[in-house]
Amino acid sequence: MAKTEKDYGQLAAKIVELVGGKDNIAHAAHCLTRLRITPKDTSLVKLDEIKKLGVIGAQAVGDQVQVIIGNDIDLVYDAFLNASGVAREAAIDENLDPELQKKKGIKEILGSIFPAIVACVFPILPALLACGLLQAVMMLLINLHIVSPDSPTVATFTWVYNVAYYFLPVLVAYAASRRFNVKAAMAILMGLILVYPDFVELCKQGAGATIPQPGGPPMIIPGTGNAGFLFGIPIYPATYSNTIIPAILVVFVMSYVEKVLNKFIPKVVRFIFVPLLELVIMLPLTLLVLAPIGARLSEAFAGFLIMLFNTPFGKVLVPIFCAVYPYIVITGMHFNLMAVAMAIGGRYGKNPITHPAGFLFQYTQAAACLAVALKAKNAERKSLAFSCAFSDAIPGISEPGMYGITFKYKTPLYAAMIGSAVGGIVCALMNVGSYAGGPPNIFTFPVFINPAPVPDPMADLRGMIIAVIIGAAVTFAATMFLYKDEQADKIDAQS
Repeated sequence: MAKTEKDYGQLAAKIVELVGGKDNIAHAAHCLTRLRITPKDTSLVKLDEIKKLGVIGAQAVGDQVQVIIGNDIDLVYDAFLNASGVAREAAIDENLDPELQKKKGIKEILGSIFPAIVACVFPILPALLACGLLQAVMMLLINLHIVSPDSPTVATFTWVYNVAYYFLPVLVAYAASRRFNVKAAMAILMGLILVYPDFVELCKQGAGATIPQPGGPPMIIPGTGNAGFLFGIPIYPATYSNTIIPAILVVFVMSYVEKVLNKFIPKVVRFIFVPLLELVIMLPLTLLVLAPIGARLSEAFAGFLIMLFNTPFGKVLVPIFCAVYPYIVITGMHFNLMAVAMAIGGRYGKNPITHPAGFLFQYTQAAACLAVALKAKNAERKSLAFSCAFSDAIPGISEPGMYGITFKYKTPLYAAMIGSAVGGIVCALMNVGSYAGGPPNIFTFPVFINPAPVPDPMADLRGMIIAVIIGAAVTFAATMFLYKDEQADKIDAQS
């Protein structure tokens, strides 16, 4: 793509020539990524020649020629106006394309879910990455005995790097407002409601608690069963910090509510009454319907997983579970796997499924990001991929890599799933399991050391390390083969 003002001018002049010259252009507009030209005579347009200009792509849609430019569209559009002499038009909605308005089938709808989730998280990656890397630095300093874990400065940094993840629904709600064209302030407000301290405390009291007891059954602290009431209806006691699906679902529904309100409320009072009615409508939908859906699905998934693992084919489940674990994480269902880990650990004496899957997930994601970093030609993508690989491997912060690389470009995700499945087979064959809890990262591998007086207490740790190395190696090789940088360019342009 062009980089200087002169280059933009040359590109624009060439496009004008290839669409039939100035006299053949009826009008021209642009959206977020595309130059949209309406020629008077489409037979004069040389579409194949336009594709050779270094643009991301070009296509004919109805009577319109669309030249896919990417992030430089504003500069190219300005240069095109100068070269063609046509009048400036306002930027238009990308979703108005006829080909995007076709009725979608189940396959298309399901296929659009994960890209939509990625689009609602990608804008907030700088905050997540900053907090994840800050955590990594603090972990390194503590483990290298450069700073004391009891240092007041460490205590301050600890709560600081947790901020982005505690308030994740708020950040996601803001990004989702851009995706679904909702007023940002109202989306942020709904995200704040999900993590308001008083509501969080009511949820904790309602849900009760399960506290692991080493050497014995867990202690069960009963809850009230609800997190208060709204219109006499009990509110489901689920904690939404660190989650993304509830906020995305709420903002998605809010986009339709806001459109309906804007349609029927007169402009003269819209500024006052649309936000008020939006809040009144969305509050019960959020607390009583939308947000609890994700929580209940997660709980049902946990119960289903326990049932499957207790069947005679439980071992076969390990590599399958490891392969699909990225989808479990992106939907937030992994937060409910503590109950699974405790139930399985209580029966088998160790956790041979959720913890191994978590560690394999972290390091296959890291390997995929590293491979992308080595193959990427775009400096920004290369830098992000290297940072994500480090974030996955050291502190175990997976969000930047998931939303910035693997789920976004897809082939690194498929490679990571292949690597995790292979690593899962190793774990199943070597009967690997963990004996304690803790988030998967480079500092928590000791959870695989057997504390019991057995002949080889390091057997599970050794098996987990072997599985991680093999899984990461397979992932790296698969990513190097499957990932195409040119395809990533197109995905970036269309995002």
